[in-house]
Amino acid sequence: MASPVLKLIQCSNLGGMEQVTFRLLRALNGDGYQFRIMTPRPFGAGEQYLKAVDSQTQAFEYRGRFGWRSHGTFLQGVQQRARDASAAWVTGTDVACLRAIRGIHGIPKILSHHFHHFEDRLSPLKWRLFYDGFCRQLDYIAYPTEFTRAEAVRIAPWLKDRTIVVPYGYDVHFDDDEHFEELKRSARSRLGISQDAFVVGNAGWLIHRKRPDVFVTTARLVADRIPHAHFVWCGGGPLENVIKKQVADIGLSDRFTFTGWINDLVPYYQSWDICLFNSDFDTLPCTPTEAATHGCIVVASLVYGGLSEMIENEVNGILLNSHDCQVLADRITALASDESSRKRFRMAASRKLKENFSMKKMIETYGHLLRGN
Repeated sequence: MASPVLKLIQCSNLGGMEQVTFRLLRALNGDGYQFRIMTPRPFGAGEQYLKAVDSQTQAFEYRGRFGWRSHGTFLQGVQQRARDASAAWVTGTDVACLRAIRGIHGIPKILSHHFHHFEDRLSPLKWRLFYDGFCRQLDYIAYPTEFTRAEAVRIAPWLKDRTIVVPYGYDVHFDDDEHFEELKRSARSRLGISQDAFVVGNAGWLIHRKRPDVFVTTARLVADRIPHAHFVWCGGGPLENVIKKQVADIGLSDRFTFTGWINDLVPYYQSWDICLFNSDFDTLPCTPTEAATHGCIVVASLVYGGLSEMIENEVNGILLNSHDCQVLADRITALASDESSRKRFRMAASRKLKENFSMKKMIETYGHLLRGN
C-alpha cells in the first residue's frame, strides 16, 4: 500500500478488544500495510504492542466527559497525521476518534465496533444518538458477531447497508490431543503448577458485569468434589479486594491464584483444563475463544451476548444462558472424569475456529475494507 492508514484506537489497555486489535495490526503490518496510530487516552499496558507497529504512535490527555476538554488537541494531531492517508480506521466507540475523522474526505472510513447495545432501558436511545450523531460519515462498520450487527440495525435501520460481520480471527495452537497434553505439561512446568492438578481458570476484568462472584461460587462447589482442583484468575479491577475476601471467607485461598494483569496469557491458557467464563453482557468475549485455541475446554454462562456463535452447547463446549452455579459445577465435575468428552469438545472447537474464526479471513476482510472494496 502506497500510503499509510490512519489508525485511531480508543485505548491501549490489555482488554479483549485491544488484544484483537494488536494482533490484527501486527498481521496487516506484515502483509504490507503501514499505520499511523493514535489514541485519545494516555498509554495503557498495551503501549509496546502499538509502538511495535508504529514507533511514532501518539497518545493524548483525556480530560472531561468523553474527553471533550482534550478534543481540540487530539483533533489537531489527527489532522496532521491524516495527510496522505489512504484510509481512516477507528477501533472502539469513542466520540473523540469519530469527531476527529469527520473532516477527512475522499478515503474509506471504517469503525470496528466491539460492544453490545441493550445493557439497560436507556441503551437503545444512547446508541441511536451515537449512530446518528457520529456514524453517518462512515463507509463501513464492522461487528464481530451477527448478534451485535442485528442489534445495531434494529436501533438504526439505515445502518444495514454499511455494516459487516467480521469475526475475530485466531490461529489454533495445537494439532491433536497428544500435542495439547505436551503443551500443557510444558506450560505447567513453566508456571510452577502441579501436573496432577485439575485447573479451572478465567481472565479479564474483576468487575460486576464479568461476574467473578459466579466464578468463585462455582469454584467452591467444584472444590468440594474434586480435591485436586485449583483455580486461577488472570486480571484485576475494582472488585479485586472484594473477590479475594470472598475466596478467603469460603476457605479457598490456598487453592486460588490471582495473577493480576498478564501480558502473555498463552501459558495460562495452555495450563488450564477448563476455562470457566461468566458474564452478564458480552458481544463476543475473547477469553473463552482464546482459551479454546489452546485446547482448553470452555464452560460458560452468558446471559446476553453472541458467544453462541462460537460455543455450541454440548458440541464444542458448555454454554448456559443463566448463571446456574450448580449446573456449571456439575458439568465441570463430569468433564473432569470424562476424557472422551473433553477430547470431543476440544477437536470440535478446533474445527469451528478454523472454519469460522480464522486469522486469514479476518486479515483478508479488513484488507478489502481498507481498500474501499
